[in-house]
Amino acid sequence: MLFSRCKFCGYKDVSSFLIVTKKRSSEYFRCGCCKAISLSEKDFLSSSQQLQRYNYHHNTLEDLGYAQFLGAFLLNTFGSLPSFQLSGILDYGSGPNPAMVQLLKLISERQRQEKSFEKKLVWQEIQSLDSCVEQLAQVLPALPDKDAIGGWDPFFAPEGKRGKVPLVLCLEVAEHFEQPWDGFAGLADCCCAGGFVAVGTLPIPDEMVIPEDFKKWWYKDDRTHVSFYTEKAMEACGRTCGLEYLGKASPRIFLFKKQEDASFKV
Repeated sequence: MLFSRCKFCGYKDVSSFLIVTKKRSSEYFRCGCCKAISLSEKDFLSSSQQLQRYNYHHNTLEDLGYAQFLGAFLLNTFGSLPSFQLSGILDYGSGPNPAMVQLLKLISERQRQEKSFEKKLVWQEIQSLDSCVEQLAQVLPALPDKDAIGGWDPFFAPEGKRGKVPLVLCLEVAEHFEQPWDGFAGLADCCCAGGFVAVGTLPIPDEMVIPEDFKKWWYKDDRTHVSFYTEKAMEACGRTCGLEYLGKASPRIFLFKKQEDASFKV
């Protein structure tokens, strides 16, 4: 069976495959060009079902491991971007517990304290949230004032978009995009011309055999995960809305720069 068009790159040769487990049978589509995979729309959860699942998420800064996960995302992202005027940051898809926003604000406040500190990173010494914030404040570039740091989420913070900012962060959100082109257009719309977008998601491993290995891949088991990317698919999604692909900041962080003309292009 062929699907009409790839949701990631627009290629018109997309094949389907079925994954059958003890719990459910789900249909997926794989592009013959960019090799990205999307869940069939008939298997999408309803908005109310998605909201119910998101409310079970308890990713907070009280979990030091999660705070370090966010910190690693920030370190890799800023470590791969050029210096630029950082007047605002938006966390796109901030969720029920906006931990990224909270962490950025803590770092911003710490950087503004009078006490000086030597700029070095000893990540292994982090034993608390305070030490995590301290370490990040030392090595990250100067963040904007906390009032210029915010989050947007269609369920939990729909009012969060307040103008365009030079840095849009999107961590563990792109896999939820039911229509990747629309999702990336939303990212581009929040970013000012010349600004940057960092997308963090787990891509399909290059060596993955489809469908055998995909059936065992844990990342697909969250039923709100519907879009699974390759690097080529990432680049294609950015291109549709004027986001120039810059490359990877880590194996699972993809960087883009907003162009002057960010019109939707297919």
